[in-house]
Amino acid sequence: MKKENNSLYPKITKEERKKIKKISKEAFLHYKKVEQNIKCSGRKKLRFAAYVVYASSYGMDSVFKLMMEDTLHWDSKIVIIPDVLRGKKNEVDTYVATKNYFVEKYGESYVVDGYDIDKDKYYDLLDDFDIVYFANPYDCMVNKVHSIEYASTRNVLPVYVSYGYDVGQYTTLGRLLGPELNLVWKCFSDTRFSYQDYKKYQIIKGKNVYLSGYAKMDELDKVNRCSNKERKRILICPHHTVNAEVLPLSNFLKYSDFILELPKLYSNVDFVFRPHPLLFTNLINNNIWDSDQVEKYLNELSELGVEYSTESDYMHLYEDCDAIVNDCGSFTVEWLFTGKPGCFVYSDQLSEDKLTKLMRKAIKRHYIARNKKDIMSFIDRVINEDSRERKLTRWVKQNIAIGYPNVSKKIIREMNIL
Repeated sequence: MKKENNSLYPKITKEERKKIKKISKEAFLHYKKVEQNIKCSGRKKLRFAAYVVYASSYGMDSVFKLMMEDTLHWDSKIVIIPDVLRGKKNEVDTYVATKNYFVEKYGESYVVDGYDIDKDKYYDLLDDFDIVYFANPYDCMVNKVHSIEYASTRNVLPVYVSYGYDVGQYTTLGRLLGPELNLVWKCFSDTRFSYQDYKKYQIIKGKNVYLSGYAKMDELDKVNRCSNKERKRILICPHHTVNAEVLPLSNFLKYSDFILELPKLYSNVDFVFRPHPLLFTNLINNNIWDSDQVEKYLNELSELGVEYSTESDYMHLYEDCDAIVNDCGSFTVEWLFTGKPGCFVYSDQLSEDKLTKLMRKAIKRHYIARNKKDIMSFIDRVINEDSRERKLTRWVKQNIAIGYPNVSKKIIREMNIL
């Protein structure tokens, strides 16, 4: 049996572990009382809130839409909460952007302010709800009144649904060993691999975990199918981890110029450039590129006819595009739902022990590229209608697409305690 690399484990002391066990035990005793209070309240509807920091970290769209349709049983809201970790300007700018996104998506009546920008005041709204979904599993990012640990002491049931797959071993274990996911009333797991990780590594050993499947991908089934296209469309998706030792996925600096060459090499292919939302931010913050270089690069892409995609809703791209070339985490797993060919570009700095079992398995269902020649070979196969990935649909259904496309209904049933 292969020995695990303990250097990839986040450090947690015996005292910290003991404390988390203690507060988790207290929380679950408390939740029994909260459930009883809700059932005895006389209300016929469950009051549900989604606490959201960033639109890109929101994994409950399909669930929320079902609640909007079922107003007899659910009174649902989106509560916008700010990121307090990255400076006041970022806090305000991202708060406004997130609020605008959800107002446009669901309508103003569904969106509630968790923060007053003018007064610099953070609102504690937990008394207004019965169940609260936390899109952010990191309490350090938010004000205390918006944290999972605080919610675990109030008359409310906190839940967590992942917005992306767990692909990095260190970051995954960091979440499982931290207090937040050991304190939520219910934690919805997306694959059998992640469920096994909860059972093995989580401090409370999966006591609060329910294997539901990946709710985010339910939306893919609702996207209108494309008619036959004369030209191939290929997604190019570089990750943001340009300087990350823990999870060095990104190859962008190695292939940035090559990406600009692709439209010239393949004039019969339409390319869609969709980088991780943090890619250019990380390049600037690490003094690798400046804002002028980013602008110049995007202008060059535009002049070459490459579509630049930044929208939070991207399932239509999965349906429209014929293939993907990427070095991302969640995209590598999500793409398997399409049954279309995918190419994972392997970083020279990336070793398998830095990846979760899920990510290692997912990568093996893609073509592997380690240089420009490999990428071009993959694109040539796509042009010639390669269908290798479609042969793996059964494996995907059994291991990745659990419950698809009805994961959201499973989550709703599990939360509905009335």
